[in-house]
Amino acid sequence: MFAIIRNGLALIGLLALLGGIFSFATAQQDNANQTGFNLMAEMAIIKDLDPKAMQVYSQMWQKLKDTKNSAAASVWKVPLAEGVSWQDAEESMRLIANEHNMRAVGELPLSEQVELETDEEQRFLKIYQFCDPQTAMQMVNYHAAFAAYLPCRIAMVEDKQGNFNLYALNMDIMIYGGAPLPPELRKEAERVKRIMLDIMNRSAIGDF
Repeated sequence: MFAIIRNGLALIGLLALLGGIFSFATAQQDNANQTGFNLMAEMAIIKDLDPKAMQVYSQMWQKLKDTKNSAAASVWKVPLAEGVSWQDAEESMRLIANEHNMRAVGELPLSEQVELETDEEQRFLKIYQFCDPQTAMQMVNYHAAFAAYLPCRIAMVEDKQGNFNLYALNMDIMIYGGAPLPPELRKEAERVKRIMLDIMNRSAIGDF
């Protein structure tokens, strides 16, 4: 019953939103003709996107409203559990990545480097890079722009209160944000997503 009510309210909200867009577009028709805006054409493009695309962008929009920060709206964040040091989490990441045959392809100890350059203590900041070469090549063969997402990265960041958090790009945008990926490519991309989340979630509790 609650699911029916929730879905009904969601539908009402969607219809209200579309109605508002249509009313605005109609009221601005003269300007729309000048700018080339075409509501029906825009809606047609949405139909060509992955079925999960609207859910992904809706979640991003909600996070953007909450944080007012575009970067925060497009990442996963996992805090380290109490008692888990950054050294524990780092070691866990390496072991879990190896367990999944995900190559560790680089580490960037940024806070350490800045301390060397400035002789001033910095909050901890280190980037860990992972890659599945075959999946990476498949993504780039599908569209070269996916190269900008490579390799997969996890950042370990100490906040101003001394707490540690793991951050990684939300891969849902890459997987579901555009036209549906070819089935085999989507399967591989989803596998890498599961691995990255497993690395983050388990290393945050010091598990390996």
